[in-house]
Amino acid sequence: MKKIILAAAVLALCANAYAADKAGNVAVINGKKVAQEELTKKLWWQYAAQGLSELIDEKLMLEEGARLGVKADPKEVQAKFDSLAAGYTDKAVFEANLKSVGWTQKELRDLLSRQIILRGTVIAARKLAVTDEAAKTFFEKNKEKLGTPESVKLSQIFVNTKAEADDAYDLLSTVGADFAKLSALKSTDANLRKNNGSLGFISRGMLLAEIEKEVFALQAGQYTRPLATGNGFSIFKAEERKPGKEAVFEEIKNDLKIALLNQAIAQNLPELAAELRQKAKIEIIK
Repeated sequence: MKKIILAAAVLALCANAYAADKAGNVAVINGKKVAQEELTKKLWWQYAAQGLSELIDEKLMLEEGARLGVKADPKEVQAKFDSLAAGYTDKAVFEANLKSVGWTQKELRDLLSRQIILRGTVIAARKLAVTDEAAKTFFEKNKEKLGTPESVKLSQIFVNTKAEADDAYDLLSTVGADFAKLSALKSTDANLRKNNGSLGFISRGMLLAEIEKEVFALQAGQYTRPLATGNGFSIFKAEERKPGKEAVFEEIKNDLKIALLNQAIAQNLPELAAELRQKAKIEIIK
């Protein structure tokens, strides 16, 4: 479903991305004109086959859903719609984004309704369910991965050369320069300068092993020596540390069951669609 939306959006955006002259041409190559219609046709054939295949699967799945009595709860549709809209601080921006791909609020609600029905169809057709016991078994096998890893709130000074890094380190260690202000002044990375060097919380496993070893050896308020990072050199400071937290089954049980059900749906959907295709009479008009 998401791919269908993407294909439609690409067609709509690409078709309008280039201004055409009064004659409807989008480019001139060595004196030869390229018509907007030619661009549109190329885009259509590039995405049409995949889009049509997915649309056929959707239609077949919706038919099966109707046969099984699967319906979308209007409250669930509205909740999903509100969740999408909440991602925009301004309602006008949300409306503009819909309009840019030729969608209305009703069409978006219809799409969400179809997604809910498709999900319900797979669950009903395959009789999918995740028991507490199944979730517990998965939990025990993956307990370490499900916990919250230890993390550290980092600030960084990043410069291009070792000499610049050494100078910054001297200012920190001998003069007692303020790390945040120094990063804002010296860092060659624009984001670091803008954020006074702040990187936020970084969890174990997110950094290269050699950098992680240095960073997680720091106590709050301490900073590293200059370290080679990427195409430059960095000094990291630990602002705050958070210990890791072991996963508790009862706290994540419901989320775990939803995740396992989603996994089962993803595995079963293409198989069910293929079965429905075998039973259906499909004629592609060319």
